[in-house]
Amino acid sequence: MKAARYPGPVTIRGPEGTLEGLWGDPGGGLAPVVICHPHPLHGGTMHSKVVHTVYRVLHAAGHPTLRFNFPGVGRSGGRSTGSLAETGDVAAAARYARERARRSGIWAAGFSFGAWAGLRWAAEDPDVERFVALGLPVDHHELDFLSRPPGELLILQGERDRYGSLEGIAVLANRLRVHAPVDVRVIAGADHFFTGHLTALAGALRSGLGLATEDR
Repeated sequence: MKAARYPGPVTIRGPEGTLEGLWGDPGGGLAPVVICHPHPLHGGTMHSKVVHTVYRVLHAAGHPTLRFNFPGVGRSGGRSTGSLAETGDVAAAARYARERARRSGIWAAGFSFGAWAGLRWAAEDPDVERFVALGLPVDHHELDFLSRPPGELLILQGERDRYGSLEGIAVLANRLRVHAPVDVRVIAGADHFFTGHLTALAGALRSGLGLATEDR
């Protein structure tokens, strides 16, 4: 299929119906990235400002990206549960991204609930090369299933995140570092939604990925 430099609408076959997505490919041949949005039952969509910020940084770096809506959000069919069921939707999105990019190695990113659901999928997929967790809700979602980092793990957390305290993040990171490095970047003064700190978030993401150029 012809690469789409800028994002265009796509339809993904999910476990409970079709999922609405946006696929873009700058054509650099890099690993595709699936980006998961925040809680579908609390207003989360693939158009979240944090999700869009992640897309912009990764697209500028040359990565194909796939943003998608969980069931019941936007034009995605079915109904979201805000639980384990969404793991299957992440798997479906990953399958689509792999087919479009024609490679098995894949990256993933998720914000809030999307980070939790994405990690549940990534924990069972040996070909995940890197995972970026933003606003990881360690104080509201159990992460005992995560016995080791899925590839290279980068965590971007707001200093004042009420759903994921820095203490909770430290406990998780220290547990996982027994197996592999975990990079934690704290956005000073930011809340769970990184309100007013999206520029700082983009900078921390670029730095965490080793990117020297700014997103555009």
